[in-house]
Amino acid sequence: MRIKVLGCYGTEFLRFKSSGFLIDRSVMLDAGSICSTLTLDEQREIQEILITHSHLDHIKDIFFLLNNLFEEKRQPITVYSTAEILQLLKQHFINGIICPDFTSIPQGDHHVLGFETIKEGEFYPLSQGLSIRAEKVDHNIAAVGYIIRCDHGHIVYTGDTGPTEHIWKVCNSLENLLALFIECSFPNEQQELASLSGHLTPQTMAQELKKLQERDCPVFVFHMKPQYLKTIEADIKALGDERISILAQGEEIDL
Repeated sequence: MRIKVLGCYGTEFLRFKSSGFLIDRSVMLDAGSICSTLTLDEQREIQEILITHSHLDHIKDIFFLLNNLFEEKRQPITVYSTAEILQLLKQHFINGIICPDFTSIPQGDHHVLGFETIKEGEFYPLSQGLSIRAEKVDHNIAAVGYIIRCDHGHIVYTGDTGPTEHIWKVCNSLENLLALFIECSFPNEQQELASLSGHLTPQTMAQELKKLQERDCPVFVFHMKPQYLKTIEADIKALGDERISILAQGEEIDL
């Protein structure tokens, strides 16, 4: 499994892009960054998009991707998430007002977008031999993390979350945990803001990692607010946890 970091930040600044991870060239994990980082030919390879929640920094490039491709005759791009999250997406974003309803255009049999509702706790097959499983996390809106299974193990992606419990219990039941991708949005000095907005700081992230039982897999940190990046990096370094790496835009990870 190869994961390319298209964007890994909690907002957008010059040279800092919001969350979007490309798996094996065809699967997007969140859709905050696609079109400003991929060529048109690379965009054409995308078949599936997994959405963790409906906040704009995780969904906005669905519009730009479909806007680039909707005139082409191709198989629809499938957006996966739970019923509640997809309903929010349809009602507030891909609704024909904010964003065209790409499930109905172009007309005929060549719609460029399809939605696939998945249930928490069940694996669903994707392309490239991957399977996905959604698990609830605790954000300030309906949100899930994803377990992604390949032939030789699993990765876990928390999406946006504050302190949570369920997904760690699931992690502890998995065999061959290859890597954990965990959010860390604010520095410790902004703990009150992180708690109010349903996010982690280095100190609360460290408490979450203690919920993993005897795990030595790499831990990749994303969703940092760029204006606090240096302070977040210092706070994480002070933890002294050698498993932890802070992701960088454009990085490619082979697992």
